[in-house]
Amino acid sequence: MKKIVIIGASGFIGSTMFNYLSQKLSNDCVVKGTYFSNKKANELLYMDITDSKQIEHYLLMEKPYFILMLAGSKDVKKCEMDYSFAYKMNTQPVEFIVDTIKKYDLDTKLIFFSTDYVFDGEDGNYTTKDIPNPITNYGKTKLLAERVLFESNIDFKIIRTGAVMGKNGIFFDWLIRTLNIENNVFVFENVFFSPTPIQLLNEMVRALILNYENSPEKLLHIVGDQRLNRYQFAMMISRLVETKCANLVPENANLEQSLFHKDLSLNQSDFVRERQTKSLDEYLENEVYHD
Repeated sequence: MKKIVIIGASGFIGSTMFNYLSQKLSNDCVVKGTYFSNKKANELLYMDITDSKQIEHYLLMEKPYFILMLAGSKDVKKCEMDYSFAYKMNTQPVEFIVDTIKKYDLDTKLIFFSTDYVFDGEDGNYTTKDIPNPITNYGKTKLLAERVLFESNIDFKIIRTGAVMGKNGIFFDWLIRTLNIENNVFVFENVFFSPTPIQLLNEMVRALILNYENSPEKLLHIVGDQRLNRYQFAMMISRLVETKCANLVPENANLEQSLFHKDLSLNQSDFVRERQTKSLDEYLENEVYHD
């Protein structure tokens, strides 16, 4: 059986993906994973992604067929304050993985998770053909990691996603909680994005693993199929929360004095468009009522 390792299997996306793939691919693959500070499953092994020796040791021990590289720092504010931190967390670990694969000639395919922040957010509806222009250290260091892969000779694919939504996600949980306890919830209407249900992302990653050899694209946009502002998204969730007591109030973010982007919406890749089985509303309903 092929072995999959998820580097960063203890975060919101990683832990959900670890559980999903372990169940859905149990007849085809063995799924392993790493954690750094929050061990959510007994079988996860510790890894500090800033330590090249730990990465090398782990990959030589596991010899995975697939690596899903989810680990890094999504703390946009902290990255903006410290470029060296952003580089150490988001670019250098990919360099370490590539170096290990090449050094030991491993038969390993790397699936790297990038971000909508590789764009400047001026236009929106970005495709994989659009030229990135990051304006934050987070986006810059994720784009550098993409370039490391394109300049390597290893077998890889890059998944750009953004605003992954689901139970245990920070914004998603905050929204549902505040809808139930506040009188008014203020949400930006001048910040656009492509909300991505965690279940959709998991389904597409599974499909990519099963169809890897028949998928020629090196770069994929795996996102939800709607461009929404935050207020519109909050309205979708509000309609699903039967116990809500709050009113949603639209407001504008100060885009010049914050790290918010005007429009980071991405266009779905054909790979996703051809395989998506439910509407955005259906995915979100599953998350709201998810036990």
